[in-house]
Amino acid sequence: MRVLLLVTDAPWYEPTGYAEAWTRALEEQGAEVDRLAALPSAWAVDGPPAYDLVVGHVLVEEVAAFAPTLQAAAALEAAGRRLLNPVSALLASSDKLVTAAVWAAAGLPQPRTHDLAGVDRWPDPGRSMVLKPAFCDGARHIGLVRDLDEARAVEAAWRADEAAGGERRGAALLQEWVEEPACVRLFATPDAVSLAYVKGRRPGELVTSGTVYPRVHEAPPAMAELAQAMVATLGGGLMGVDVLVARDGRLLALEANAPFGFDVTDPEQGRWVARAALARAAR
Repeated sequence: MRVLLLVTDAPWYEPTGYAEAWTRALEEQGAEVDRLAALPSAWAVDGPPAYDLVVGHVLVEEVAAFAPTLQAAAALEAAGRRLLNPVSALLASSDKLVTAAVWAAAGLPQPRTHDLAGVDRWPDPGRSMVLKPAFCDGARHIGLVRDLDEARAVEAAWRADEAAGGERRGAALLQEWVEEPACVRLFATPDAVSLAYVKGRRPGELVTSGTVYPRVHEAPPAMAELAQAMVATLGGGLMGVDVLVARDGRLLALEANAPFGFDVTDPEQGRWVARAALARAAR
C-alpha cells in the first residue's frame, strides 16, 4: 500500500519526532511511505500522484493560516485521493467551537461550552469556569476565571498578543469546570478504539501533562462507544480523542485531534495507529 504522510517540515516541529514515528510505524506494517510538506508546483500540470491513503497531519496553526499542508490536503481530496481524515474533519477538529457545535447536534455528552462573545450573564453562578481558546493546543492559554470581567480581561490580553504577532486563538470559550477529573486519551476510528491512556495530572492542576500516562487500561464499553462517536460525528477516520471521567462517573467528550500526537517512545501505540489507518484505507 502506498501512503503519503502530509506533515510540515518546519524546523520547530521536526524535533517532536512524529513524522519519523508515523513513517516507521507504517513501514513496519508493510506500507510504502512518501512524505510531503507542501503542494508541489508540478501538480498544477500533472495532478497529484495516486496514493492508497493520505495521512494529513495538519496542525491547528496551519489550518488557521491555510498553510501549505492544508492546501495540499485540499488538492488531494478534490482529486479523489483517500484522506485518513477528510478536510472537513481536519477543520472541524481544529476549532473547538466547531467541535462543540457538532457534538451538541449529535447529543454527545460534553462540558457545557459557551462562546464568550455571546455571553452577557455568567453561565455558572457561584462557580469558576474554564477559559480556553478555540484554536491552539488544549494545554496552552487555558485557565480558570471567576466572572465575566476576568474572562474579558484575559481575552483582551490574547488579542493584544495576536496583534503583536502571537499565535491566533480563535474564539474565546467558556466551559464548565469539571473538577479533579481523569483525562483519558484514546485513539479511535468510528468502529475501533485503542487502549485507554490516563493522562498524568497533579492534584489541583487544570492541565494534564501531555503524553505521560501513569495508567493504561482497556477502554470500558461506554468509553469506547463515546470515543468512536466523537470521531464518527466529526466525519473522521482516525483521531486522538480526550474523554473526561468526572468524579461522579460521567463520561464527557473534551477534545478531538485529527493530527494527533502519540508517544513516540511506545512502539505499540505506533503499531495500533498504523494498523488502524491502513485498515481504514483497505475499507
